[in-house]
Amino acid sequence: MNSNTVLNSNLKFECQRCSKKQIITDLSIGEIFCASCGFVIDEKIENLGYESGSGDNQKDTRRTGAPITLSRNDFGLSTVISSENTDVHGKSIPFAFSSTVKRIRIQDARSRLAKRSDASFNVAFDFLERLQDKLSVSDSVKETAAHIYRKALERKITSGRSIYSVVAASMYIACRNTHTLRNLSDIATATNIKRTNIAQSYRAIVKQLDLKIPLVNQSDFILKISNNLKISAGTKNLAIEILKKATELDMIAGRDPAGMASASIYFSNVVRHDGFSQIQIANASGITAVTVRNRFHELRKNPNSQR
Repeated sequence: MNSNTVLNSNLKFECQRCSKKQIITDLSIGEIFCASCGFVIDEKIENLGYESGSGDNQKDTRRTGAPITLSRNDFGLSTVISSENTDVHGKSIPFAFSSTVKRIRIQDARSRLAKRSDASFNVAFDFLERLQDKLSVSDSVKETAAHIYRKALERKITSGRSIYSVVAASMYIACRNTHTLRNLSDIATATNIKRTNIAQSYRAIVKQLDLKIPLVNQSDFILKISNNLKISAGTKNLAIEILKKATELDMIAGRDPAGMASASIYFSNVVRHDGFSQIQIANASGITAVTVRNRFHELRKNPNSQR
């Protein structure tokens, strides 16, 4: 009996043919059978344990490798010929073969971009990776954005639109779905794309993919802006109360969450005489001072929104 064959003496079930409990699992062929009569109980089972013979001297028995990722054109499954002119043992490739290896390397790179869609994916996912770095979001957010972009490409939402704006919109949707605090202005700044273009792509994706976008917790924006400006706890708590009252009065429907949060902070700042200007709050929240001023006037005109 080799290392891949296991006698399952502790199993409660018995052979269906001879009723004996001499059940054997053979991982090398993926079968469970009876040692007494040879009846095959199950076949094509998966071996989820360690590899029995991989690596030098069979020391490396782990089942590991590059993870499957949606943010790669080939899902991260393809191999890449190294740019270093060394063989598998680390020895330098003879000069006579260097030009041959170079041609093979070029052909390998071209083969991965044989389809036009592959080139499009490469452009989109390279841009997505740079956007992830600029926004400082997790890999799970990036993977969610890649999944949304793939769906958008299947539905041909990218037709007539910039790839970059669709990727940016996909990232914004991913941030919303994962409750990551990034607004359209943050993404517009990181991508150098007009906010209106991203918003148009966002609406097209949501409509055509029939997505259900969760509502933003606007109090989280208050905490984010307050931390950026180091606003006192009293001013921050008052701003949350003002925003809560505005929500109860249905004043925030259709408004940018960052704008209402910034206006609530400015309102609280005025009441408590903290001295922060509209421009300071606008810069901390990534919106314009005009937006802060307009939302502030709306809050101030409604006496019920004041504490």
